[in-house]
Amino acid sequence: MIPSPVIAIVDDDPGVRGSLDSLLRSAGMTSLPFACAEELLASGAQAQLACIVTDLHMPGMTGLDLQAELARRGWPHPVIMMTAFPTDAARDQALGAGAVAFLTKPIDPDSLLEAIEGIAD
Repeated sequence: MIPSPVIAIVDDDPGVRGSLDSLLRSAGMTSLPFACAEELLASGAQAQLACIVTDLHMPGMTGLDLQAELARRGWPHPVIMMTAFPTDAARDQALGAGAVAFLTKPIDPDSLLEAIEGIAD
C-alpha cells in the first residue's frame, strides 16, 4: 500500500488548520498542522513531507520568511502560499522564490487540491 502524502499546514488560525486538515483527509491525504513557521522548522518532520501549505501573514516568521528559510536550509519541499490579504508584490515575491501556487483565503478547496496534486505530476 502506498502511503498518502503528508502535507504540512502552517497557519496561526486554528480554524484554518482544522478546515484544511478535514479537506485533505477527505481527499485521502495526511496533514501535519503547525501554528507557526518556527514550529514546523523545529519539528523534525522534514523527511515525511510532500509539500508545505503556509499562510503569508503570521506572527513571528511570515510565510515569505519561512519560504526563504526553507531554501536556506535546502529543504526541497514545494510551497503553496495562502493569504486573506493578497497583493501583487507578495504574489510576485512568493512565486518568484519558487512557490507553486499563491491562493487567496477563503481557500477554494478545488484550487488547493489541484495545486497539491500538480506537485506530484
